[in-house]
Amino acid sequence: MAACLAWSCATTPRQDTADIALTAASINAGATGRAILVALGQRTQVTIVVSGVPPELVSRPVHLYTSLTGGTCAIRSSRPSYVLVDRVLAQPASSAGAVGDALTMTNVAPVPLETLRSSYAVRVATSPADGDREIFCGEIQ
Repeated sequence: MAACLAWSCATTPRQDTADIALTAASINAGATGRAILVALGQRTQVTIVVSGVPPELVSRPVHLYTSLTGGTCAIRSSRPSYVLVDRVLAQPASSAGAVGDALTMTNVAPVPLETLRSSYAVRVATSPADGDREIFCGEIQ
């Protein structure tokens, strides 16, 4: 019985986190990304981890802009609900830091995770200097 309870607890998704697969845009086809959202009371920490950001799309160092937008990736509000620009300089996820390696950045949104679960999408775009092109999108669930 104890093993069953332990297994059940291990497989139950935590309500205070969300792990979102990010879909690469056609200009970034084949790249992978994730958004990890962690509830911080009335705020939500948003960590973006992406790989395969083509050097021809962004200047170096890589600046990525994250926003949370009402709706889905296919049908969303024309204006972002929350623009996360406290940190836009993406850091190498590993100490190697070679071009093409995974990049990461973390920001905090002024909204509870439960609100974001109602119908929001995470958008990752290049900097305005690089054309403000969407390169990833994922729906918060």
